[in-house]
Amino acid sequence: MTFRKIANGTLAAGAIAVSLLHAGTAAAQSVTIVVPFSAGGGTDITTRSMQEEMANSLGANVVVKNTAGAGGTIGVAEAARARPDGRTIAMAPVGPLTTQTHLRKLPYSVDSFEYICLAYSAPTAIAVGKDSEFETLEDLVTYAKENPGDLTFAVQAIGSIPHVAGLALADAAGIEMTFLPVDGDGPALKALLDGTADLFIPHVSFLSSNADQLRSLAILKEGRLDTMPDEVTAMEQGYDLDIPIWGGLVTPKDTPAEQVTALETACEAAISSAPFQERMEQLQQPSAYMNGADFEAFVKKQYDRNRGLLEKAGLLAE
Repeated sequence: MTFRKIANGTLAAGAIAVSLLHAGTAAAQSVTIVVPFSAGGGTDITTRSMQEEMANSLGANVVVKNTAGAGGTIGVAEAARARPDGRTIAMAPVGPLTTQTHLRKLPYSVDSFEYICLAYSAPTAIAVGKDSEFETLEDLVTYAKENPGDLTFAVQAIGSIPHVAGLALADAAGIEMTFLPVDGDGPALKALLDGTADLFIPHVSFLSSNADQLRSLAILKEGRLDTMPDEVTAMEQGYDLDIPIWGGLVTPKDTPAEQVTALETACEAAISSAPFQERMEQLQQPSAYMNGADFEAFVKKQYDRNRGLLEKAGLLAE
C-alpha cells in the first residue's frame, strides 16, 4: 500500500461543491473533530491546519475538540459513541486504532467507524547515539544475536508505535532485546546519551532536530526520504520494515454514505491546500492522502500486523 501525496493547490470547484448541509444533515451548523490528545501536539496541529479549508468545503463551522487520555482511546471512543450524522468525526491515530484495541477491552474496534481519509504519515527511524559502537543496522543485529537480551531499547509505552516497531525489528532480525520504559522521546535520548539504552525509534523529525546527538541506522520506510536522501532504509539492508506514525479521519459507523463522501471531499480539499502543505513542511511531518476505502483497507492491514506482533510478544489482552 502506498500513500498518495497531494500537490499544492485547490481542487476544482465541482469536486468540492458538495457541502455537508446539502448532503442531508439537518441544521448542521458545525462539525466537531475530536482530537484524542492534548492541544499543541503534532496530531492537534495537523488537525487545526485542516480546519479552515474543511469548513469552506463543507459549508459548516468546524470545531476542534481535545479529549485526551488513555493513550488516545478516550477521544476515539467518544467519537465512536457519537450519533452517526456526520457532525462528529475524529482524527484517529495509529495507536488507538491498531494496537490499543489488542491490549485491553475497549468500547470500540476497527469496525466501529466509517473511514474518511488518511491525513498524515511520518516514518520512524532506528536511532542510536552519535558515539554508539553500532555503525550500521547489521552491526546492531550481529551484536544482539551474539548477546541475546543484552541490547536495550528505550520505549515510551507498551503498544506504542515505537514499541511495535521494536517488536517488528526483533521479529524480522530474529533477535531479543530488553525494553526500557521511558516517559517520552526526551528521556529516551537521555538514556542513549548516558548509556542506559542502546537504541530507540523516534519520528524522523525528532531525529533530524537532534542530529548533533543522534545517528540513524535505518529509516523504517519503503523508499528513501526526499528530505533525508542519504539515510538508508531498513529495506535496503534486507529487513522488510515500513512502520510510520499516521492518523486519519473517521466517523461513527452507519453515518450515511453521502455525508461520508462530503467529509472525504473536505479532507482532500484541506490536504491539497497550500497552507496545509506549507504547515506540514514546517513540522517536518509529511502529508499523505488516502480516500476512505483505501484508508479502511490500510487500517485493517495494520491492525492485523500489529496484532500478530503483540501476540508473539505475549501481550494480547485475555
